[in-house]
Amino acid sequence: FLSGIFILAYTSRHERSKALNTFLISKLLQTFAWIFMSHRTNTPGVFVNAASNILLFTGVTLELIAFLILKESFTKKNKKAYLSLLAGGFLVYSAAAAFGIAQNIKITIASCVLALLMAFPVYSLFTDKQASLLQRLIAASFSLTVLMLLFRGVTSVTSGLDLSLSSSNPFNSWLYVVLYLYMVTGSMGFILLDKERMDAELVKAATLDGLTNVLNRQTFEKRSAESISLFAGRQEPVSCLLLDIDDFKRVNDQHGHLMGDAVLRGFASTIRSMLRDDDLFGRYGGEEFSILLPGADKNQALAIAERLRAAVEAQKMEGHKEIRYTVSIGVSTLIPDRETTTDQFYRLSDKALYLAKSRGKNRVQAV
Repeated sequence: FLSGIFILAYTSRHERSKALNTFLISKLLQTFAWIFMSHRTNTPGVFVNAASNILLFTGVTLELIAFLILKESFTKKNKKAYLSLLAGGFLVYSAAAAFGIAQNIKITIASCVLALLMAFPVYSLFTDKQASLLQRLIAASFSLTVLMLLFRGVTSVTSGLDLSLSSSNPFNSWLYVVLYLYMVTGSMGFILLDKERMDAELVKAATLDGLTNVLNRQTFEKRSAESISLFAGRQEPVSCLLLDIDDFKRVNDQHGHLMGDAVLRGFASTIRSMLRDDDLFGRYGGEEFSILLPGADKNQALAIAERLRAAVEAQKMEGHKEIRYTVSIGVSTLIPDRETTTDQFYRLSDKALYLAKSRGKNRVQAV
């Protein structure tokens, strides 16, 4: 409950995301679940037992769904599996409570259902190759909780011990420690993950072009300068391509700016898919793009440029067969020294691009 209060205070001046709203609802339901559980001794009965577990199942499920939404892993397949597991858990536990099934069996059912629900985000966090250290620590904490719940479920039916939450069994001391760790890690971890996501979005907004998702001009020039400096020390060639979509204004005039934006996105996607990992690709503005090819000599750069030109010429706009476009490419190659700048590459490539345009467009030209 306190987690929800602090999160509300933290986000009071910010727009709350779907993941955060889901997380807040989950904490509210878990609060009511623990309130019901604390009154089991004073108010015994099927309703109190069933209500407390249903609220707990739902609350934990929503909390885990919030993590999956935050990780963009809550797919239709996962949603169906979660709802099926939650509904199945409700039915089985409610039936067990209604028909007076032994307490140890009900404990096993509840523990195993909760463990299965938690397995989804654990798998999602552990299998993400780009997972941060924070995500792996959260996954480790959740994994410990899963193991404890499974151990509790198995022990409940094999040992004959009273493992109900209200019992004084020493096992419960360890269970409460793990559950406390889960609640703290879950609350703090969720906020930190949300902060991590927002930081990544800010970095993306500052470094990438919003329309084409390639480097913006400022970032391209900064990273190009770093790469040029590195290859200047090695005395190895660096090539620069300047690309300009031919007659792009005609596309906008004949088909509208929305189609023009679609052309730019498709163009950027085609080019990006054909570049090497170390190549830099950025948008200079409008329909003009630039590519830095570290380590590529003139012949290699010309070959790469020609492949890109041919790929663009062969490209078809899905659902718009009448829209075809080409690109002209200017190529420059230097063995840089400590004084070489990105502006030098740009001026040379721009000169080559001018020649390509003046000689008929849809061609590659080097200087």
